[in-house]
Amino acid sequence: MDDQSLLTEISALKNEIQQLKYEKGISTFQDSNFHKSQVRFRTIFESSMLGNKIISPDLKILQLNQAMVALLGYDTKDEIIGTRILDYTPTEHLEDWKILQDNLWKNSMPSFGIETCLRKKDGTLFWCQVTSILFKDQNQNYGYTIIEDCTERHDLRRQKEEFISVASHQLNTPITSLKARLQVMNRMLGNENDVSTKFRKLSQEAETYTTKLGYLVGDLLNLTKIELEDFPLNRTKFVLSDVIDGCCSHINLQAEYTIKFKGDHKLKVVADIIKVDQILINLVNNAVKYAPDSKEIEIEVKQLDNMAKVLVTDKGQGISADHMANLFTRYYRVDKDMFKTSGLGLGLYVSSEIIKRHGGDMGVESEIGKGSTFWFTLPLN
Repeated sequence: MDDQSLLTEISALKNEIQQLKYEKGISTFQDSNFHKSQVRFRTIFESSMLGNKIISPDLKILQLNQAMVALLGYDTKDEIIGTRILDYTPTEHLEDWKILQDNLWKNSMPSFGIETCLRKKDGTLFWCQVTSILFKDQNQNYGYTIIEDCTERHDLRRQKEEFISVASHQLNTPITSLKARLQVMNRMLGNENDVSTKFRKLSQEAETYTTKLGYLVGDLLNLTKIELEDFPLNRTKFVLSDVIDGCCSHINLQAEYTIKFKGDHKLKVVADIIKVDQILINLVNNAVKYAPDSKEIEIEVKQLDNMAKVLVTDKGQGISADHMANLFTRYYRVDKDMFKTSGLGLGLYVSSEIIKRHGGDMGVESEIGKGSTFWFTLPLN
C-alpha cells in the first residue's frame, strides 16, 4: 500500500471513529432520558392517591401501587400481583371487565372507562370508576388502569334516581286523570255553539301542555328504570308498519304535516311493542319540533341481514356535527337559540338505551340545510 492509500485509509478510520463517538453520545443521551422518564413514571405511579395497576390482555395484575393495595383491603403488593382482577369482582359484574377487555385488546380502543363493583379482602363491596389506557411495551399491549372509589357518588346518584322514580310515579296518576278530563271537556265544548273561541282555544292549549307534561314525566320514569336496572322487555313478534301507522295517527300534528311511509310493509321484528311505539312517537315529535319548516316526514323500513332498520327523516335545517356527537347523552339539548323548544333532553338517551337492550343500534345522519335522519335497528328474531 503506498503512502497516499495509507493516508486515505487513516482518514476513513478517523471519520468512522468520529461517527461512532457521535452515535454513542446520542445513545448515551437517549439512555439518560429514558432512565429519567422511567423514574418520573414510577414516582407518579407509586405516589398517586388513586389505585393504579398494570394488567395484561388476560386481565392479570402485573404491577400495582400501594393505593390500589389499600383499596382492595390488603397489606402488601405480593398478595395481589399475579392474580386477576376478576378474582375481586362479584359474579354479576364480571361482564363489565369482559366489555373493557374486548374494547381495549379486541377493538384496540386507546382508552376505555366503566363504572363497576369490586370486592375487598374482607368481602365488602365498593363501587369504582375504572379508566384503562392501552399502551405497548416490547411489542405487547398492556392496560394501564386507574381505579377511583366512587361508592359515595354512586349511592347519592342511586338515591336521587329512586326519588325521581317515586316522584314521577306520584305525578303520573294525576296527570293522566287531568288529561282524560280535558279531553272529555274539549269534546263537550266542540258541541257547544255559545262557547267563545278564546275559551275553546285555552282549553285545547291546556290539553296540549298536559300532554307535554306527561311526556316529560314518562321520560323521567324510563330514565330511572334504566338507571336502576328495572327495565324489563316484553318481547313479541309484530309487523313494524302497524306500529308506525298507530303511533302517527294519535300524534297531535298540525294539518300541514304529512307522514310518508316507504319500504317493507310486512317486515316483522321481535321487540317490546310499547317501547318501540314510544321511540317512534319521540322521533316523529322531534321531527316536527326541530324542523318546523319541513312539511313532510318520511318513515322508511328496510331489512339488513337479520335486523330491521327504521329511518325517520325530515327536511329541516339539519344538525351540526358537534351537536350530533352528544345527542344521545343524558340531558343534552341543542342550542336553544337554534330551536325554540322545551324538554329535558332525555328522549333520545332513553330511546337509545331501549334499543341497546333489544340488541340494536341507534344513530343519526344530518347535513346542515338538508335535514336529518334518525335511525334504529331491531332484531328480526
